[in-house]
Amino acid sequence: MKFVFSLILFSCSLSATAQNRGSLTFNELKNLAGNWAGTVVLTAESSQETFQTLLEIQDLKDSLRFNFNSTGEGEKQQAESFIMKIYDGGNKIRFDSSEYDVAAIRRRGVRLEIIIEREGVYESRSAEFQQSIVIGPANLNIVKKIRYSDMVDYFIRSRSAYTKK
Repeated sequence: MKFVFSLILFSCSLSATAQNRGSLTFNELKNLAGNWAGTVVLTAESSQETFQTLLEIQDLKDSLRFNFNSTGEGEKQQAESFIMKIYDGGNKIRFDSSEYDVAAIRRRGVRLEIIIEREGVYESRSAEFQQSIVIGPANLNIVKKIRYSDMVDYFIRSRSAYTKK
C-alpha cells in the first residue's frame, strides 16, 4: 500500500513539474540587444561549412530584430535579418522567419534555455524542426535540429555560438 501511494505521489509531482515550466517573457530577452560575434557551422548530408558571423540584435520594444552578416569559405558573404517576437502568453515565438511552439524553458542561475518546435517540410519531406536557444550574460548559442517522420532522433542542421562585444 505504501508503495502504491508513493508511486501515485511521484507521478503527480512529475506531471506538476512538467506543466509548471512558466512562460517566456520579452523582459527575459531584452538583454540580448547589442552586438555579437561568433561562428555558424552549417551541416549538410556530406559536408560542413563554417561562417564567421557578426550579429546585431535591436530592441524594437515588443520584439527583437536579428541582423546577421556572415563570411564563409572563399569570402562568401551572406546577410540575413528576421524578427523574434513572443506571443500567446509566452507559449509561442516567432523566430527564424517561422512560428514555433515553446516546448521547454529552463532557467539555471543567469542562464536561460529555450526549446522551440514546429512541424514543416524540409527537402520535400515532412519534418519536425527544433531549436535550442541558450542565453547567458555574454553568450548566445543556437542549435537547429531536424527530424523526419521516419526518424527517432533529430540531426543537427546548424550550430551557432556568439559572444557579446
